[in-house]
Formats: sequence, structure tokens, C-alpha cells
Amino acid sequence: MIRVTITPEDEQLSNLVSGLELMSSKVMPKTYKAFKMAAAVLNYTWKSYALGAPIPGSSMRLKNPTGAYARSIKTRFLTPFNYEIFSDSPIAIYLEKGTKQFDMKKTHPFGKRSRVVKKTVKRKGVTIREKGDPYLVIPFRYGVPGTKSYGNLPEQVYERIRQVLARDENMLSVRTKGRKHSPNYEGELVSRAKYKWGARFTGTGFEQLEGLVVMDVSTPKSSRSQYMTFRVISAKNSPAMKWIVKARPAMEITKHVVVNTQNIIATVITSGMKQDLGMT
Repeated sequence: MIRVTITPEDEQLSNLVSGLELMSSKVMPKTYKAFKMAAAVLNYTWKSYALGAPIPGSSMRLKNPTGAYARSIKTRFLTPFNYEIFSDSPIAIYLEKGTKQFDMKKTHPFGKRSRVVKKTVKRKGVTIREKGDPYLVIPFRYGVPGTKSYGNLPEQVYERIRQVLARDENMLSVRTKGRKHSPNYEGELVSRAKYKWGARFTGTGFEQLEGLVVMDVSTPKSSRSQYMTFRVISAKNSPAMKWIVKARPAMEITKHVVVNTQNIIATVITSGMKQDLGMT
């Protein structure tokens, strides 16, 4: 979990804030309101960076945010003068501290959602089923042209797909009722969704879009589609350098949240305390 903490740099103010823990919000109402405002400023600033806003003091910013990271940022009330702003998103720590280069081929085919190739061999005329090679199917989602949360479909590809679907809606893929179970690499039975697959689009002119499917995710109130491709990481058959994820530098997002809000927060809290203490 990632947390944001701001401590006043001024020693006298810091001591006053520490002493507030023993007081009721009714005794210091303006200060109480100031702390609520400070927590809101921190939360808002962090979420704006998580949604891709420019980060003052940094040359980096999030590209194509899905919104999941921003939604994970929450405020927890501890006492009237103590709030915790935190994120429990698994991605938060990677964005904060950066990552080393790693090979997905060496990790992902052996994870919880992994699958195993069904393998049968004959020995002395007897058919024997053996444990096959592990692999993982990874979905990649694309947005319509202009979408910020996902990689965009090129305009010409999107128009072609819409024209094809207008002629034949049976080309849509849908998730069906029920679940199926199949073993992962460790032999655990994993519950998996069932699908009725429509057409896969080929000849798009873009390697990453070959085999794209259109998922029908409509609800009774709205008609919606998702554009997906699926790629397989095989521990045995995937090319050696195909699934290398390059190292990512530390973005230190929370450091910039603190630096870029501490002055306004100190001003707001100091003002609230002075009003309560009759110093204005």
C-alpha cells in the first residue's frame, strides 16, 4: 500500500498540529475544516496525476491511464486532525519505485491463471496423458479513435469493423452463461468464463491488431462493444525476446504530490488555526 504523509516543516506549527490530537473538532472548528480541505487537495492532486495530468517538477506523466489506479486512491478519516490518503493498487508501487527489466515468458506462464497444453503420447501402444507445456492467454483492449484510456484503433480499421458488423451482427463475440474449470500449471482447477466466439478480423495492416474480436458487452439500457486481441505467452514456444518488458524509471508520484501541495496545505491549516486561536 502507498500512503501520502505531509508534516509541517515549521517546528512550531508541527508542535501545534501534534497537540491537536488531544482536542475535539468542536474546540477548533476552523482547523478541523482546514484539515478536511487539505485531505481533499491531496486526494484530488494525486488522482489528477493518476489520470494523466502533467506533473509539475517531473518530465514524466502517465500515458493511456485506464482509471483503475485513480479509483484506488482513497481518503481515510483517522481523527479530526489526521487523515490518511492511500492507494491499494498493485500498480502504485511499480509506478512509484520503478521496475527492472524482466522476461514475462519466465513468469506469466506459471501463474494462477496459467493453462497447460493437453498432451498425449503413446508408449508401447498405450495412450498416456502427460503434463504439457504451460502458457497464458493475455487480452489486450483497444478503444475507439480518440479514446484516452486504451490504445486507439486506427480510424480506417474502426470504420471497416463497423461496416462489417452493420451487415452481420453474428460476427460479435459474447460471454455465455456458466463457467468451466481447467487446471493451471500447479494443477489447481481454475474457474474460467465461457464464450461464443464471432469472427476474428484479419488483414488490418497492423500486426498487433491481427485476430481482433469485437465483444458484445451490451446491457438492457445500452449497446456497447469492446475491441480485444488475445496473445499467448508459451514457456516453450514463444520467441526468446518476444515478451521482454523494459525497465521503467521511478515516477515518484507521491513525492510530487507532497511537494506540489505542501505550501497551499500549510497556508490553509495555518489560517484555520489562527482563526480558532483569535490570532487574525
